[in-house]
Amino acid sequence: MNIAVMAFPLYILLMLLELAYERYSGRPTYRLADASTSINTAVLRVLLEGPLRLLLVVPYAWLYEHARWFEWDAALPWVWLFGFVAVDFCFYWAHRTLHRYNLLWGAHQPHHSSEDFNLSTALRKGALQTGFDWPFYLPLAVLGLPLPLFLLLLGVQLVYQFWIHTQHVGRLGWLEYLLITPSLHRVHHGQNDAYIDKNHGGVFSFWDRLFGTHAEEREPVRYGVTTPVGTFDPIRLQFSWWCLLWADALATRCWWDKLRLWWMPTGWRPVDVRHRPWPQMGAEKFERPYPAELKAYAFVQFVLINALALVFLASVRQAALWQAGLLVLVILSGCVSLGLLFEGRRQLWRWEGVRLLAMAGLALGWGVWLASGQWLLAVLLAGLCVASLLWLVLLGWRSRSGQLL
Repeated sequence: MNIAVMAFPLYILLMLLELAYERYSGRPTYRLADASTSINTAVLRVLLEGPLRLLLVVPYAWLYEHARWFEWDAALPWVWLFGFVAVDFCFYWAHRTLHRYNLLWGAHQPHHSSEDFNLSTALRKGALQTGFDWPFYLPLAVLGLPLPLFLLLLGVQLVYQFWIHTQHVGRLGWLEYLLITPSLHRVHHGQNDAYIDKNHGGVFSFWDRLFGTHAEEREPVRYGVTTPVGTFDPIRLQFSWWCLLWADALATRCWWDKLRLWWMPTGWRPVDVRHRPWPQMGAEKFERPYPAELKAYAFVQFVLINALALVFLASVRQAALWQAGLLVLVILSGCVSLGLLFEGRRQLWRWEGVRLLAMAGLALGWGVWLASGQWLLAVLLAGLCVASLLWLVLLGWRSRSGQLL
């Protein structure tokens, strides 16, 4: 049971409320391209979370069974309180370390890559981050915190962090001495010189005060990273930072630098490649023009992708490995399509046409040959794909044979 995933309906409700408030107040913070990329990044993380979570669960369970120092009664309230504070303490050090080193920053950078800041930003998690931060939680197994309770508290800790990704809540006075608030977390997402690598806490703010990483919101925050990812493709942005490091590793003539740059402080580069330019944040947010006619199409495809993700979550335990893998490929192909659309790339037309035809064929094949009891659902999905394809053809015809992009 993953509390953070089960809370997804709550996330949707809160985002809708934030959008409604923005419409009422005239203070927009959402862009369709950026918000959908953030949510699709969450979809990508959910798809990978199962196998990556084993990196944490397996050693945790072994240490708890063979090396724990204490026995805790999970029925006692103080054990829950201690466990929650301990989980947040481990999160603080994991989070701080992810910011500290080149290789680890690459796993966490996707979360900071959005140049907007709203509740959807909370969902833009590094899909591979679990593969890097799991060792920081293992001391809790040695201390004797039972695995089910640990996973529950970790999920609650992550759910708390959702609401602090908003620009519509101001300073909260004395509460900021205890808890991470939206104001404190806005600082964390800022690329302002005074804000970089500050406020790493997840729930409690006193960790930052104790360990010298606290900063208050004193000036307007500029969101994003100093080396912008320049993409709305949730798959490409996962590897943006690592691609920069890889290019430096190939270019440098020093073999020692090729190896050590991955573990050097974030931003360190070999001397002989520092003249090679890295992406720089411009005066404007990353945006690519795409026609208004495609916005409705993009929104519908976005909804379908997330509906398929919900189907995946509901059926993954019963599905065969190849069935789950096929569904993952279908979802990922949709994420790529939206990235192409939001970036105004001409490849969209060909890619999307092939994707929709393939999906329609797979749906019919599934309903007719593989799961005859689900033929109605299969026909419905195939019909949606055909309707989307006709819609796409109509848009292309209106734009003079595909010159819309």
